[in-house]
Amino acid sequence: MIATLRYEFRMQLRRPVLWIVYGLTFAATVAAFGHAYVDLNLGGDEGREPRLAMIVSAILIMTLLPIVYGCLLADQLIRDRRLGMADVLDTTPAGRTGRLIGKYLGTCAATAVPLVLAYLGRAVAYAVAEGEPAALGWAAVILVADIVPGLLFVGALALTGPLLMPPLLFRVLFVVYWFWGALIPATMMPTLSHSILAPRNDYVAYGLLGYGERFPPDATLPPGSYVYGPWEGAALNVLRPEASPAVALLWIAVMIALAAAVLLLTRLHTARTES
Repeated sequence: MIATLRYEFRMQLRRPVLWIVYGLTFAATVAAFGHAYVDLNLGGDEGREPRLAMIVSAILIMTLLPIVYGCLLADQLIRDRRLGMADVLDTTPAGRTGRLIGKYLGTCAATAVPLVLAYLGRAVAYAVAEGEPAALGWAAVILVADIVPGLLFVGALALTGPLLMPPLLFRVLFVVYWFWGALIPATMMPTLSHSILAPRNDYVAYGLLGYGERFPPDATLPPGSYVYGPWEGAALNVLRPEASPAVALLWIAVMIALAAAVLLLTRLHTARTES
């Protein structure tokens, strides 16, 4: 597993397309959210407070860059079979389960490197410009608690999907899934966005890190933004409990459990098709 992890990590990190596509998408993110990205302000006065500023930075980074993350992972698990290497690898002492876990961890870690660098780079720039070194500590906490769990699930999904359909079709469907299941407001249509099953939501921000404190109790805000949880008139609100520390931890556990379940199903599928 460790050998596979190291090899997959180095090989994925050296792909020029990884850096090119991430760079273009990051430029599109900055262009789309220019003022918010510069000020780290989403409608309040939080831009000068390290904890809230790093939450805003994470929200912006996790808007479009995970699409690149998922699409770049879509051909990794089928590559060995496509190149005729699966039978050769089966003759090595490494078992299929160990290789699967190593490939998952190695490719996901490498593919996430540009995303993490973009996020931590903004944290460094903020810390230097504002004289707030605490931003680096908050960035590390938010990275582990708010960004990584969603990437773990998305990574497992992106590796598995092309086993069931052509990679190009999966990429198209994954982009649709990301907008439908992570970005579209819950009042527009039945969607998993902003729910406990969404890989991108604000449960950690509101439930653990006090993001809702930026709003005064009597603030007039659009539906769904006053207290993170159920959206007025939205479908599937049963999957949108009100944010709390327990719910934030539950979301982290759900993402890890979903990633593990997808990998288990992947292992069972490959065992059946390759036997």
